[in-house]
Amino acid sequence: MSRLTTRLLQLATAAFVIWSGVFAVAMVSQLADAADRLHAGAGQPVFWSLLTVLLLTVAVPTLMLWRMPAALRYPQDADLHAVAAYTQRLRAHLARNPRLAGQPLHTAQDIEAALTLLRSAAEAETQRSATSVLVSTALLQNGRLDGLVVLISQIQLVWRIARIYGLRPSLRQLSYLYGNVGACVLVAYGMEEVDFAALTAPIVQAAAPSTMGSVPGLGGMGALLTNSLASGAANAFLTLRVGLVADAYCAPQQQPDRTTIRTSATHRAAQLLGRIVKDSGTQVSQAVYQRLKHSVVSTAQAAADSVKQAGRSVGGATQSAYQATAHSLNQAVQQVKGSTSATTQRLQPSRKPQDPPGQ
Repeated sequence: MSRLTTRLLQLATAAFVIWSGVFAVAMVSQLADAADRLHAGAGQPVFWSLLTVLLLTVAVPTLMLWRMPAALRYPQDADLHAVAAYTQRLRAHLARNPRLAGQPLHTAQDIEAALTLLRSAAEAETQRSATSVLVSTALLQNGRLDGLVVLISQIQLVWRIARIYGLRPSLRQLSYLYGNVGACVLVAYGMEEVDFAALTAPIVQAAAPSTMGSVPGLGGMGALLTNSLASGAANAFLTLRVGLVADAYCAPQQQPDRTTIRTSATHRAAQLLGRIVKDSGTQVSQAVYQRLKHSVVSTAQAAADSVKQAGRSVGGATQSAYQATAHSLNQAVQQVKGSTSATTQRLQPSRKPQDPPGQ
């Protein structure tokens, strides 16, 4: 590859990373607008708080990554002195790794066993991050929040893998990694615009066929749950791929070929995805069941409260009407009595007394 082509690819990657950052800021702005609609005046605090978290999430791991030593690369030539110097540097670096405390590093087999231990730890960290992304994005079902979750999780994953090895990728490799992270953010944001259930439903159903049956009352919610798991599985697959590529760039080995790494990371991510979906499917379905149960209970309680309040209103209105009617009748009776008494009093003085007999 010529120097001009390399420079153009680097510029394109940098432009894509910058554009991904602008896109992330736009997502934060949309979330702030939503918060302002929910509560007037909350938009500005939410915007600056989320933007600060976003900048710290990207800037702090990047600066700490850059302070690490670059990944050790096996010499491409067959120079015995270069190979011996590489082996000595690698042994000294592994001896300083706290994860390898007490691990023998005397022979080539010991060094290979130590590297296998670090690779296992990096893969376990990748699977944990992918599981967290799957569960979070499957339950959130919001493109803007999913994009932020994917961004934060993958940046932290790259940093944690680098800490496991104590080595960082080169600047070009780091820009390629961040370009992949930016692409994953865009995919997570647009996930709700694409019917990923049609694409990943076979994987989800094959990995967790008894998920729906294990949850009572969710037999008719299969499409909703499958779609949630499918979008979460897609984000988990992208996270697995980023973690595996970061592992290849941080591990001390021969200069990695980008095409080979991309192909092997995709195949390995597909292998790990089924296990993650199987382990997380029941957890997601139980969470969905609890959410639906809570919604049904809340709706029933609200309906019961409404009926109770309506009954109280009807009872109060009936009692008020009865009291008003009784009061009106009482007033009418009193008026009739008053009129009768007044008439009687007027009639009594008009009577003339009769003369006594014999006069």
